[in-house]
Amino acid sequence: EAGGSVLVIDDEMRNAWRLVGGALDRSGFAVEDRDMTQGIYYVRYDDPSKADKKKKGFFSKMAFWRDDKVDTVTQYQVALTSSGKETRVTVRDQAGKPDTSPTALNILNLVKEQLR
Repeated sequence: EAGGSVLVIDDEMRNAWRLVGGALDRSGFAVEDRDMTQGIYYVRYDDPSKADKKKKGFFSKMAFWRDDKVDTVTQYQVALTSSGKETRVTVRDQAGKPDTSPTALNILNLVKEQLR
């Protein structure tokens, strides 16, 4: 859709909330908070495609004074909205804006796999 990728669950909001929560847990997401009234799960996701793939050598490991980014894990909002007898699941960034990145699509795919 225009605001990003959408996962459609053919179930009402209450059941979809429970299903998505279980899928997030099984997928290994760190659910930091949840707000059922707004339909939002606040999750942290460490995208393996963004990880530094280079292996550090002995001397670069010893360079403790370098300012390496320690926390590469980003917070996302997994938002559920009711649309009649179906529920739409989208991913938003930390600010609550629709996320159209490949990571957002990856998050939806991981949830979808766990819903099967």
